[in-house]
Amino acid sequence: MTDAHDGFLAVNSGLVRQTLVEALFGQVEKRSEERPEEAIAAVLEAAGQAFTVADEIPLDHGLRHFGYLARVVEADLFEPARLSADWVPAMLTERFALTGSWSRALTEACGDLARLEPLGKPSPDDETAMTWRVPGPGGHVRHYLARRTIEEHLREREEAVAGDPAELKRPWLYGFFVRACEEALPDGAVLDAPA
Repeated sequence: MTDAHDGFLAVNSGLVRQTLVEALFGQVEKRSEERPEEAIAAVLEAAGQAFTVADEIPLDHGLRHFGYLARVVEADLFEPARLSADWVPAMLTERFALTGSWSRALTEACGDLARLEPLGKPSPDDETAMTWRVPGPGGHVRHYLARRTIEEHLREREEAVAGDPAELKRPWLYGFFVRACEEALPDGAVLDAPA
């Protein structure tokens, strides 16, 4: 049988997605002991940006850390992901004008981005789906990677999580956006030293 696609194999997109997500997750897991520099770690663990109930802070911070590392791994594996998001410097500069602190600008902006991102698989046309506007593998891959990370973190627990487990995507997104913003900080921006 011949058609216009001779020489190409039909692929199962679900299998490709699963393979890519598992490969990314494996790389993030291997690097899970890596810690960012102190000023970024303080932004990553900002108490004012808790996405879970107080009893779930370790889970919240673990998901943030994996989201942060996911962006690091993307940049290592995919050349397009080595580019920073061109919309980030203007967003952070605007926040800095309001807050007077780059750390606070980063913390608040990333919190807002994480809260606005759809919990379900984001459409590339959705203006609130900023995971599609960060260079790299795209919003769908990031959505499935966040879900895979949440699944793994919940597997280690003895009791059910309080609230809707879908909401656990938010701390992962926060960490992802912290890294995406860190790599696009405007020239001369200095994060506050942790107290």
